[in-house]
Amino acid sequence: MDAEPSPELTPAELRRLPERDPEVLGRFFDVWFDRVYAFIRRLVRDEHLTEDLTQDVFAHIFRAIETYDPARALRPWVFTIATNKLRDHWRSRRHREAQSDSSLERDGVAEFTPARSAAPDAGILQDERDAQLKQAIDELPEGMRVTLVLRVYDELSFEEIGKILDRNEVAVRKRYSRALEALRASLGARKLHPEGAG
Repeated sequence: MDAEPSPELTPAELRRLPERDPEVLGRFFDVWFDRVYAFIRRLVRDEHLTEDLTQDVFAHIFRAIETYDPARALRPWVFTIATNKLRDHWRSRRHREAQSDSSLERDGVAEFTPARSAAPDAGILQDERDAQLKQAIDELPEGMRVTLVLRVYDELSFEEIGKILDRNEVAVRKRYSRALEALRASLGARKLHPEGAG
């Protein structure tokens, strides 16, 4: 029986990536598609737009793959491209129009919070918390929002985030700290209560 493929590209595969080796490109897609999609989905409300942006990221990667240096970490390179695509989107007219058209729409945010309790009333409270958390994250300034998502949900180091955002590690730590403070203040103002609180 064949062994399960590694969840990461091997050093040999990374060396073949800039050569556009079809097998390695297929492995790259298998390993990275869900990660990039999840990152974008946490920052974009619309599922179809998330799909479009994810496709844009992979199209850009395919065009730029020859510039990838196998001696450098792959993760910051991929997330830099994804972050730049998000920035382009946020600056676009399409985004500004979508924001005004969908200001009352909020998608579910189960990915942002722990698993729900089986009790029906706990589920209602969790839905409310999810919506408040998602809205609070959406309202953070772009730099704070991206830093928070990269750190909390994608578990990147401050150094990796700095490379992606073209900031030094100290600046990234400060931005992350400010994002957490802003999130706490926003959630406090919304009276988001901890589990079991009245």
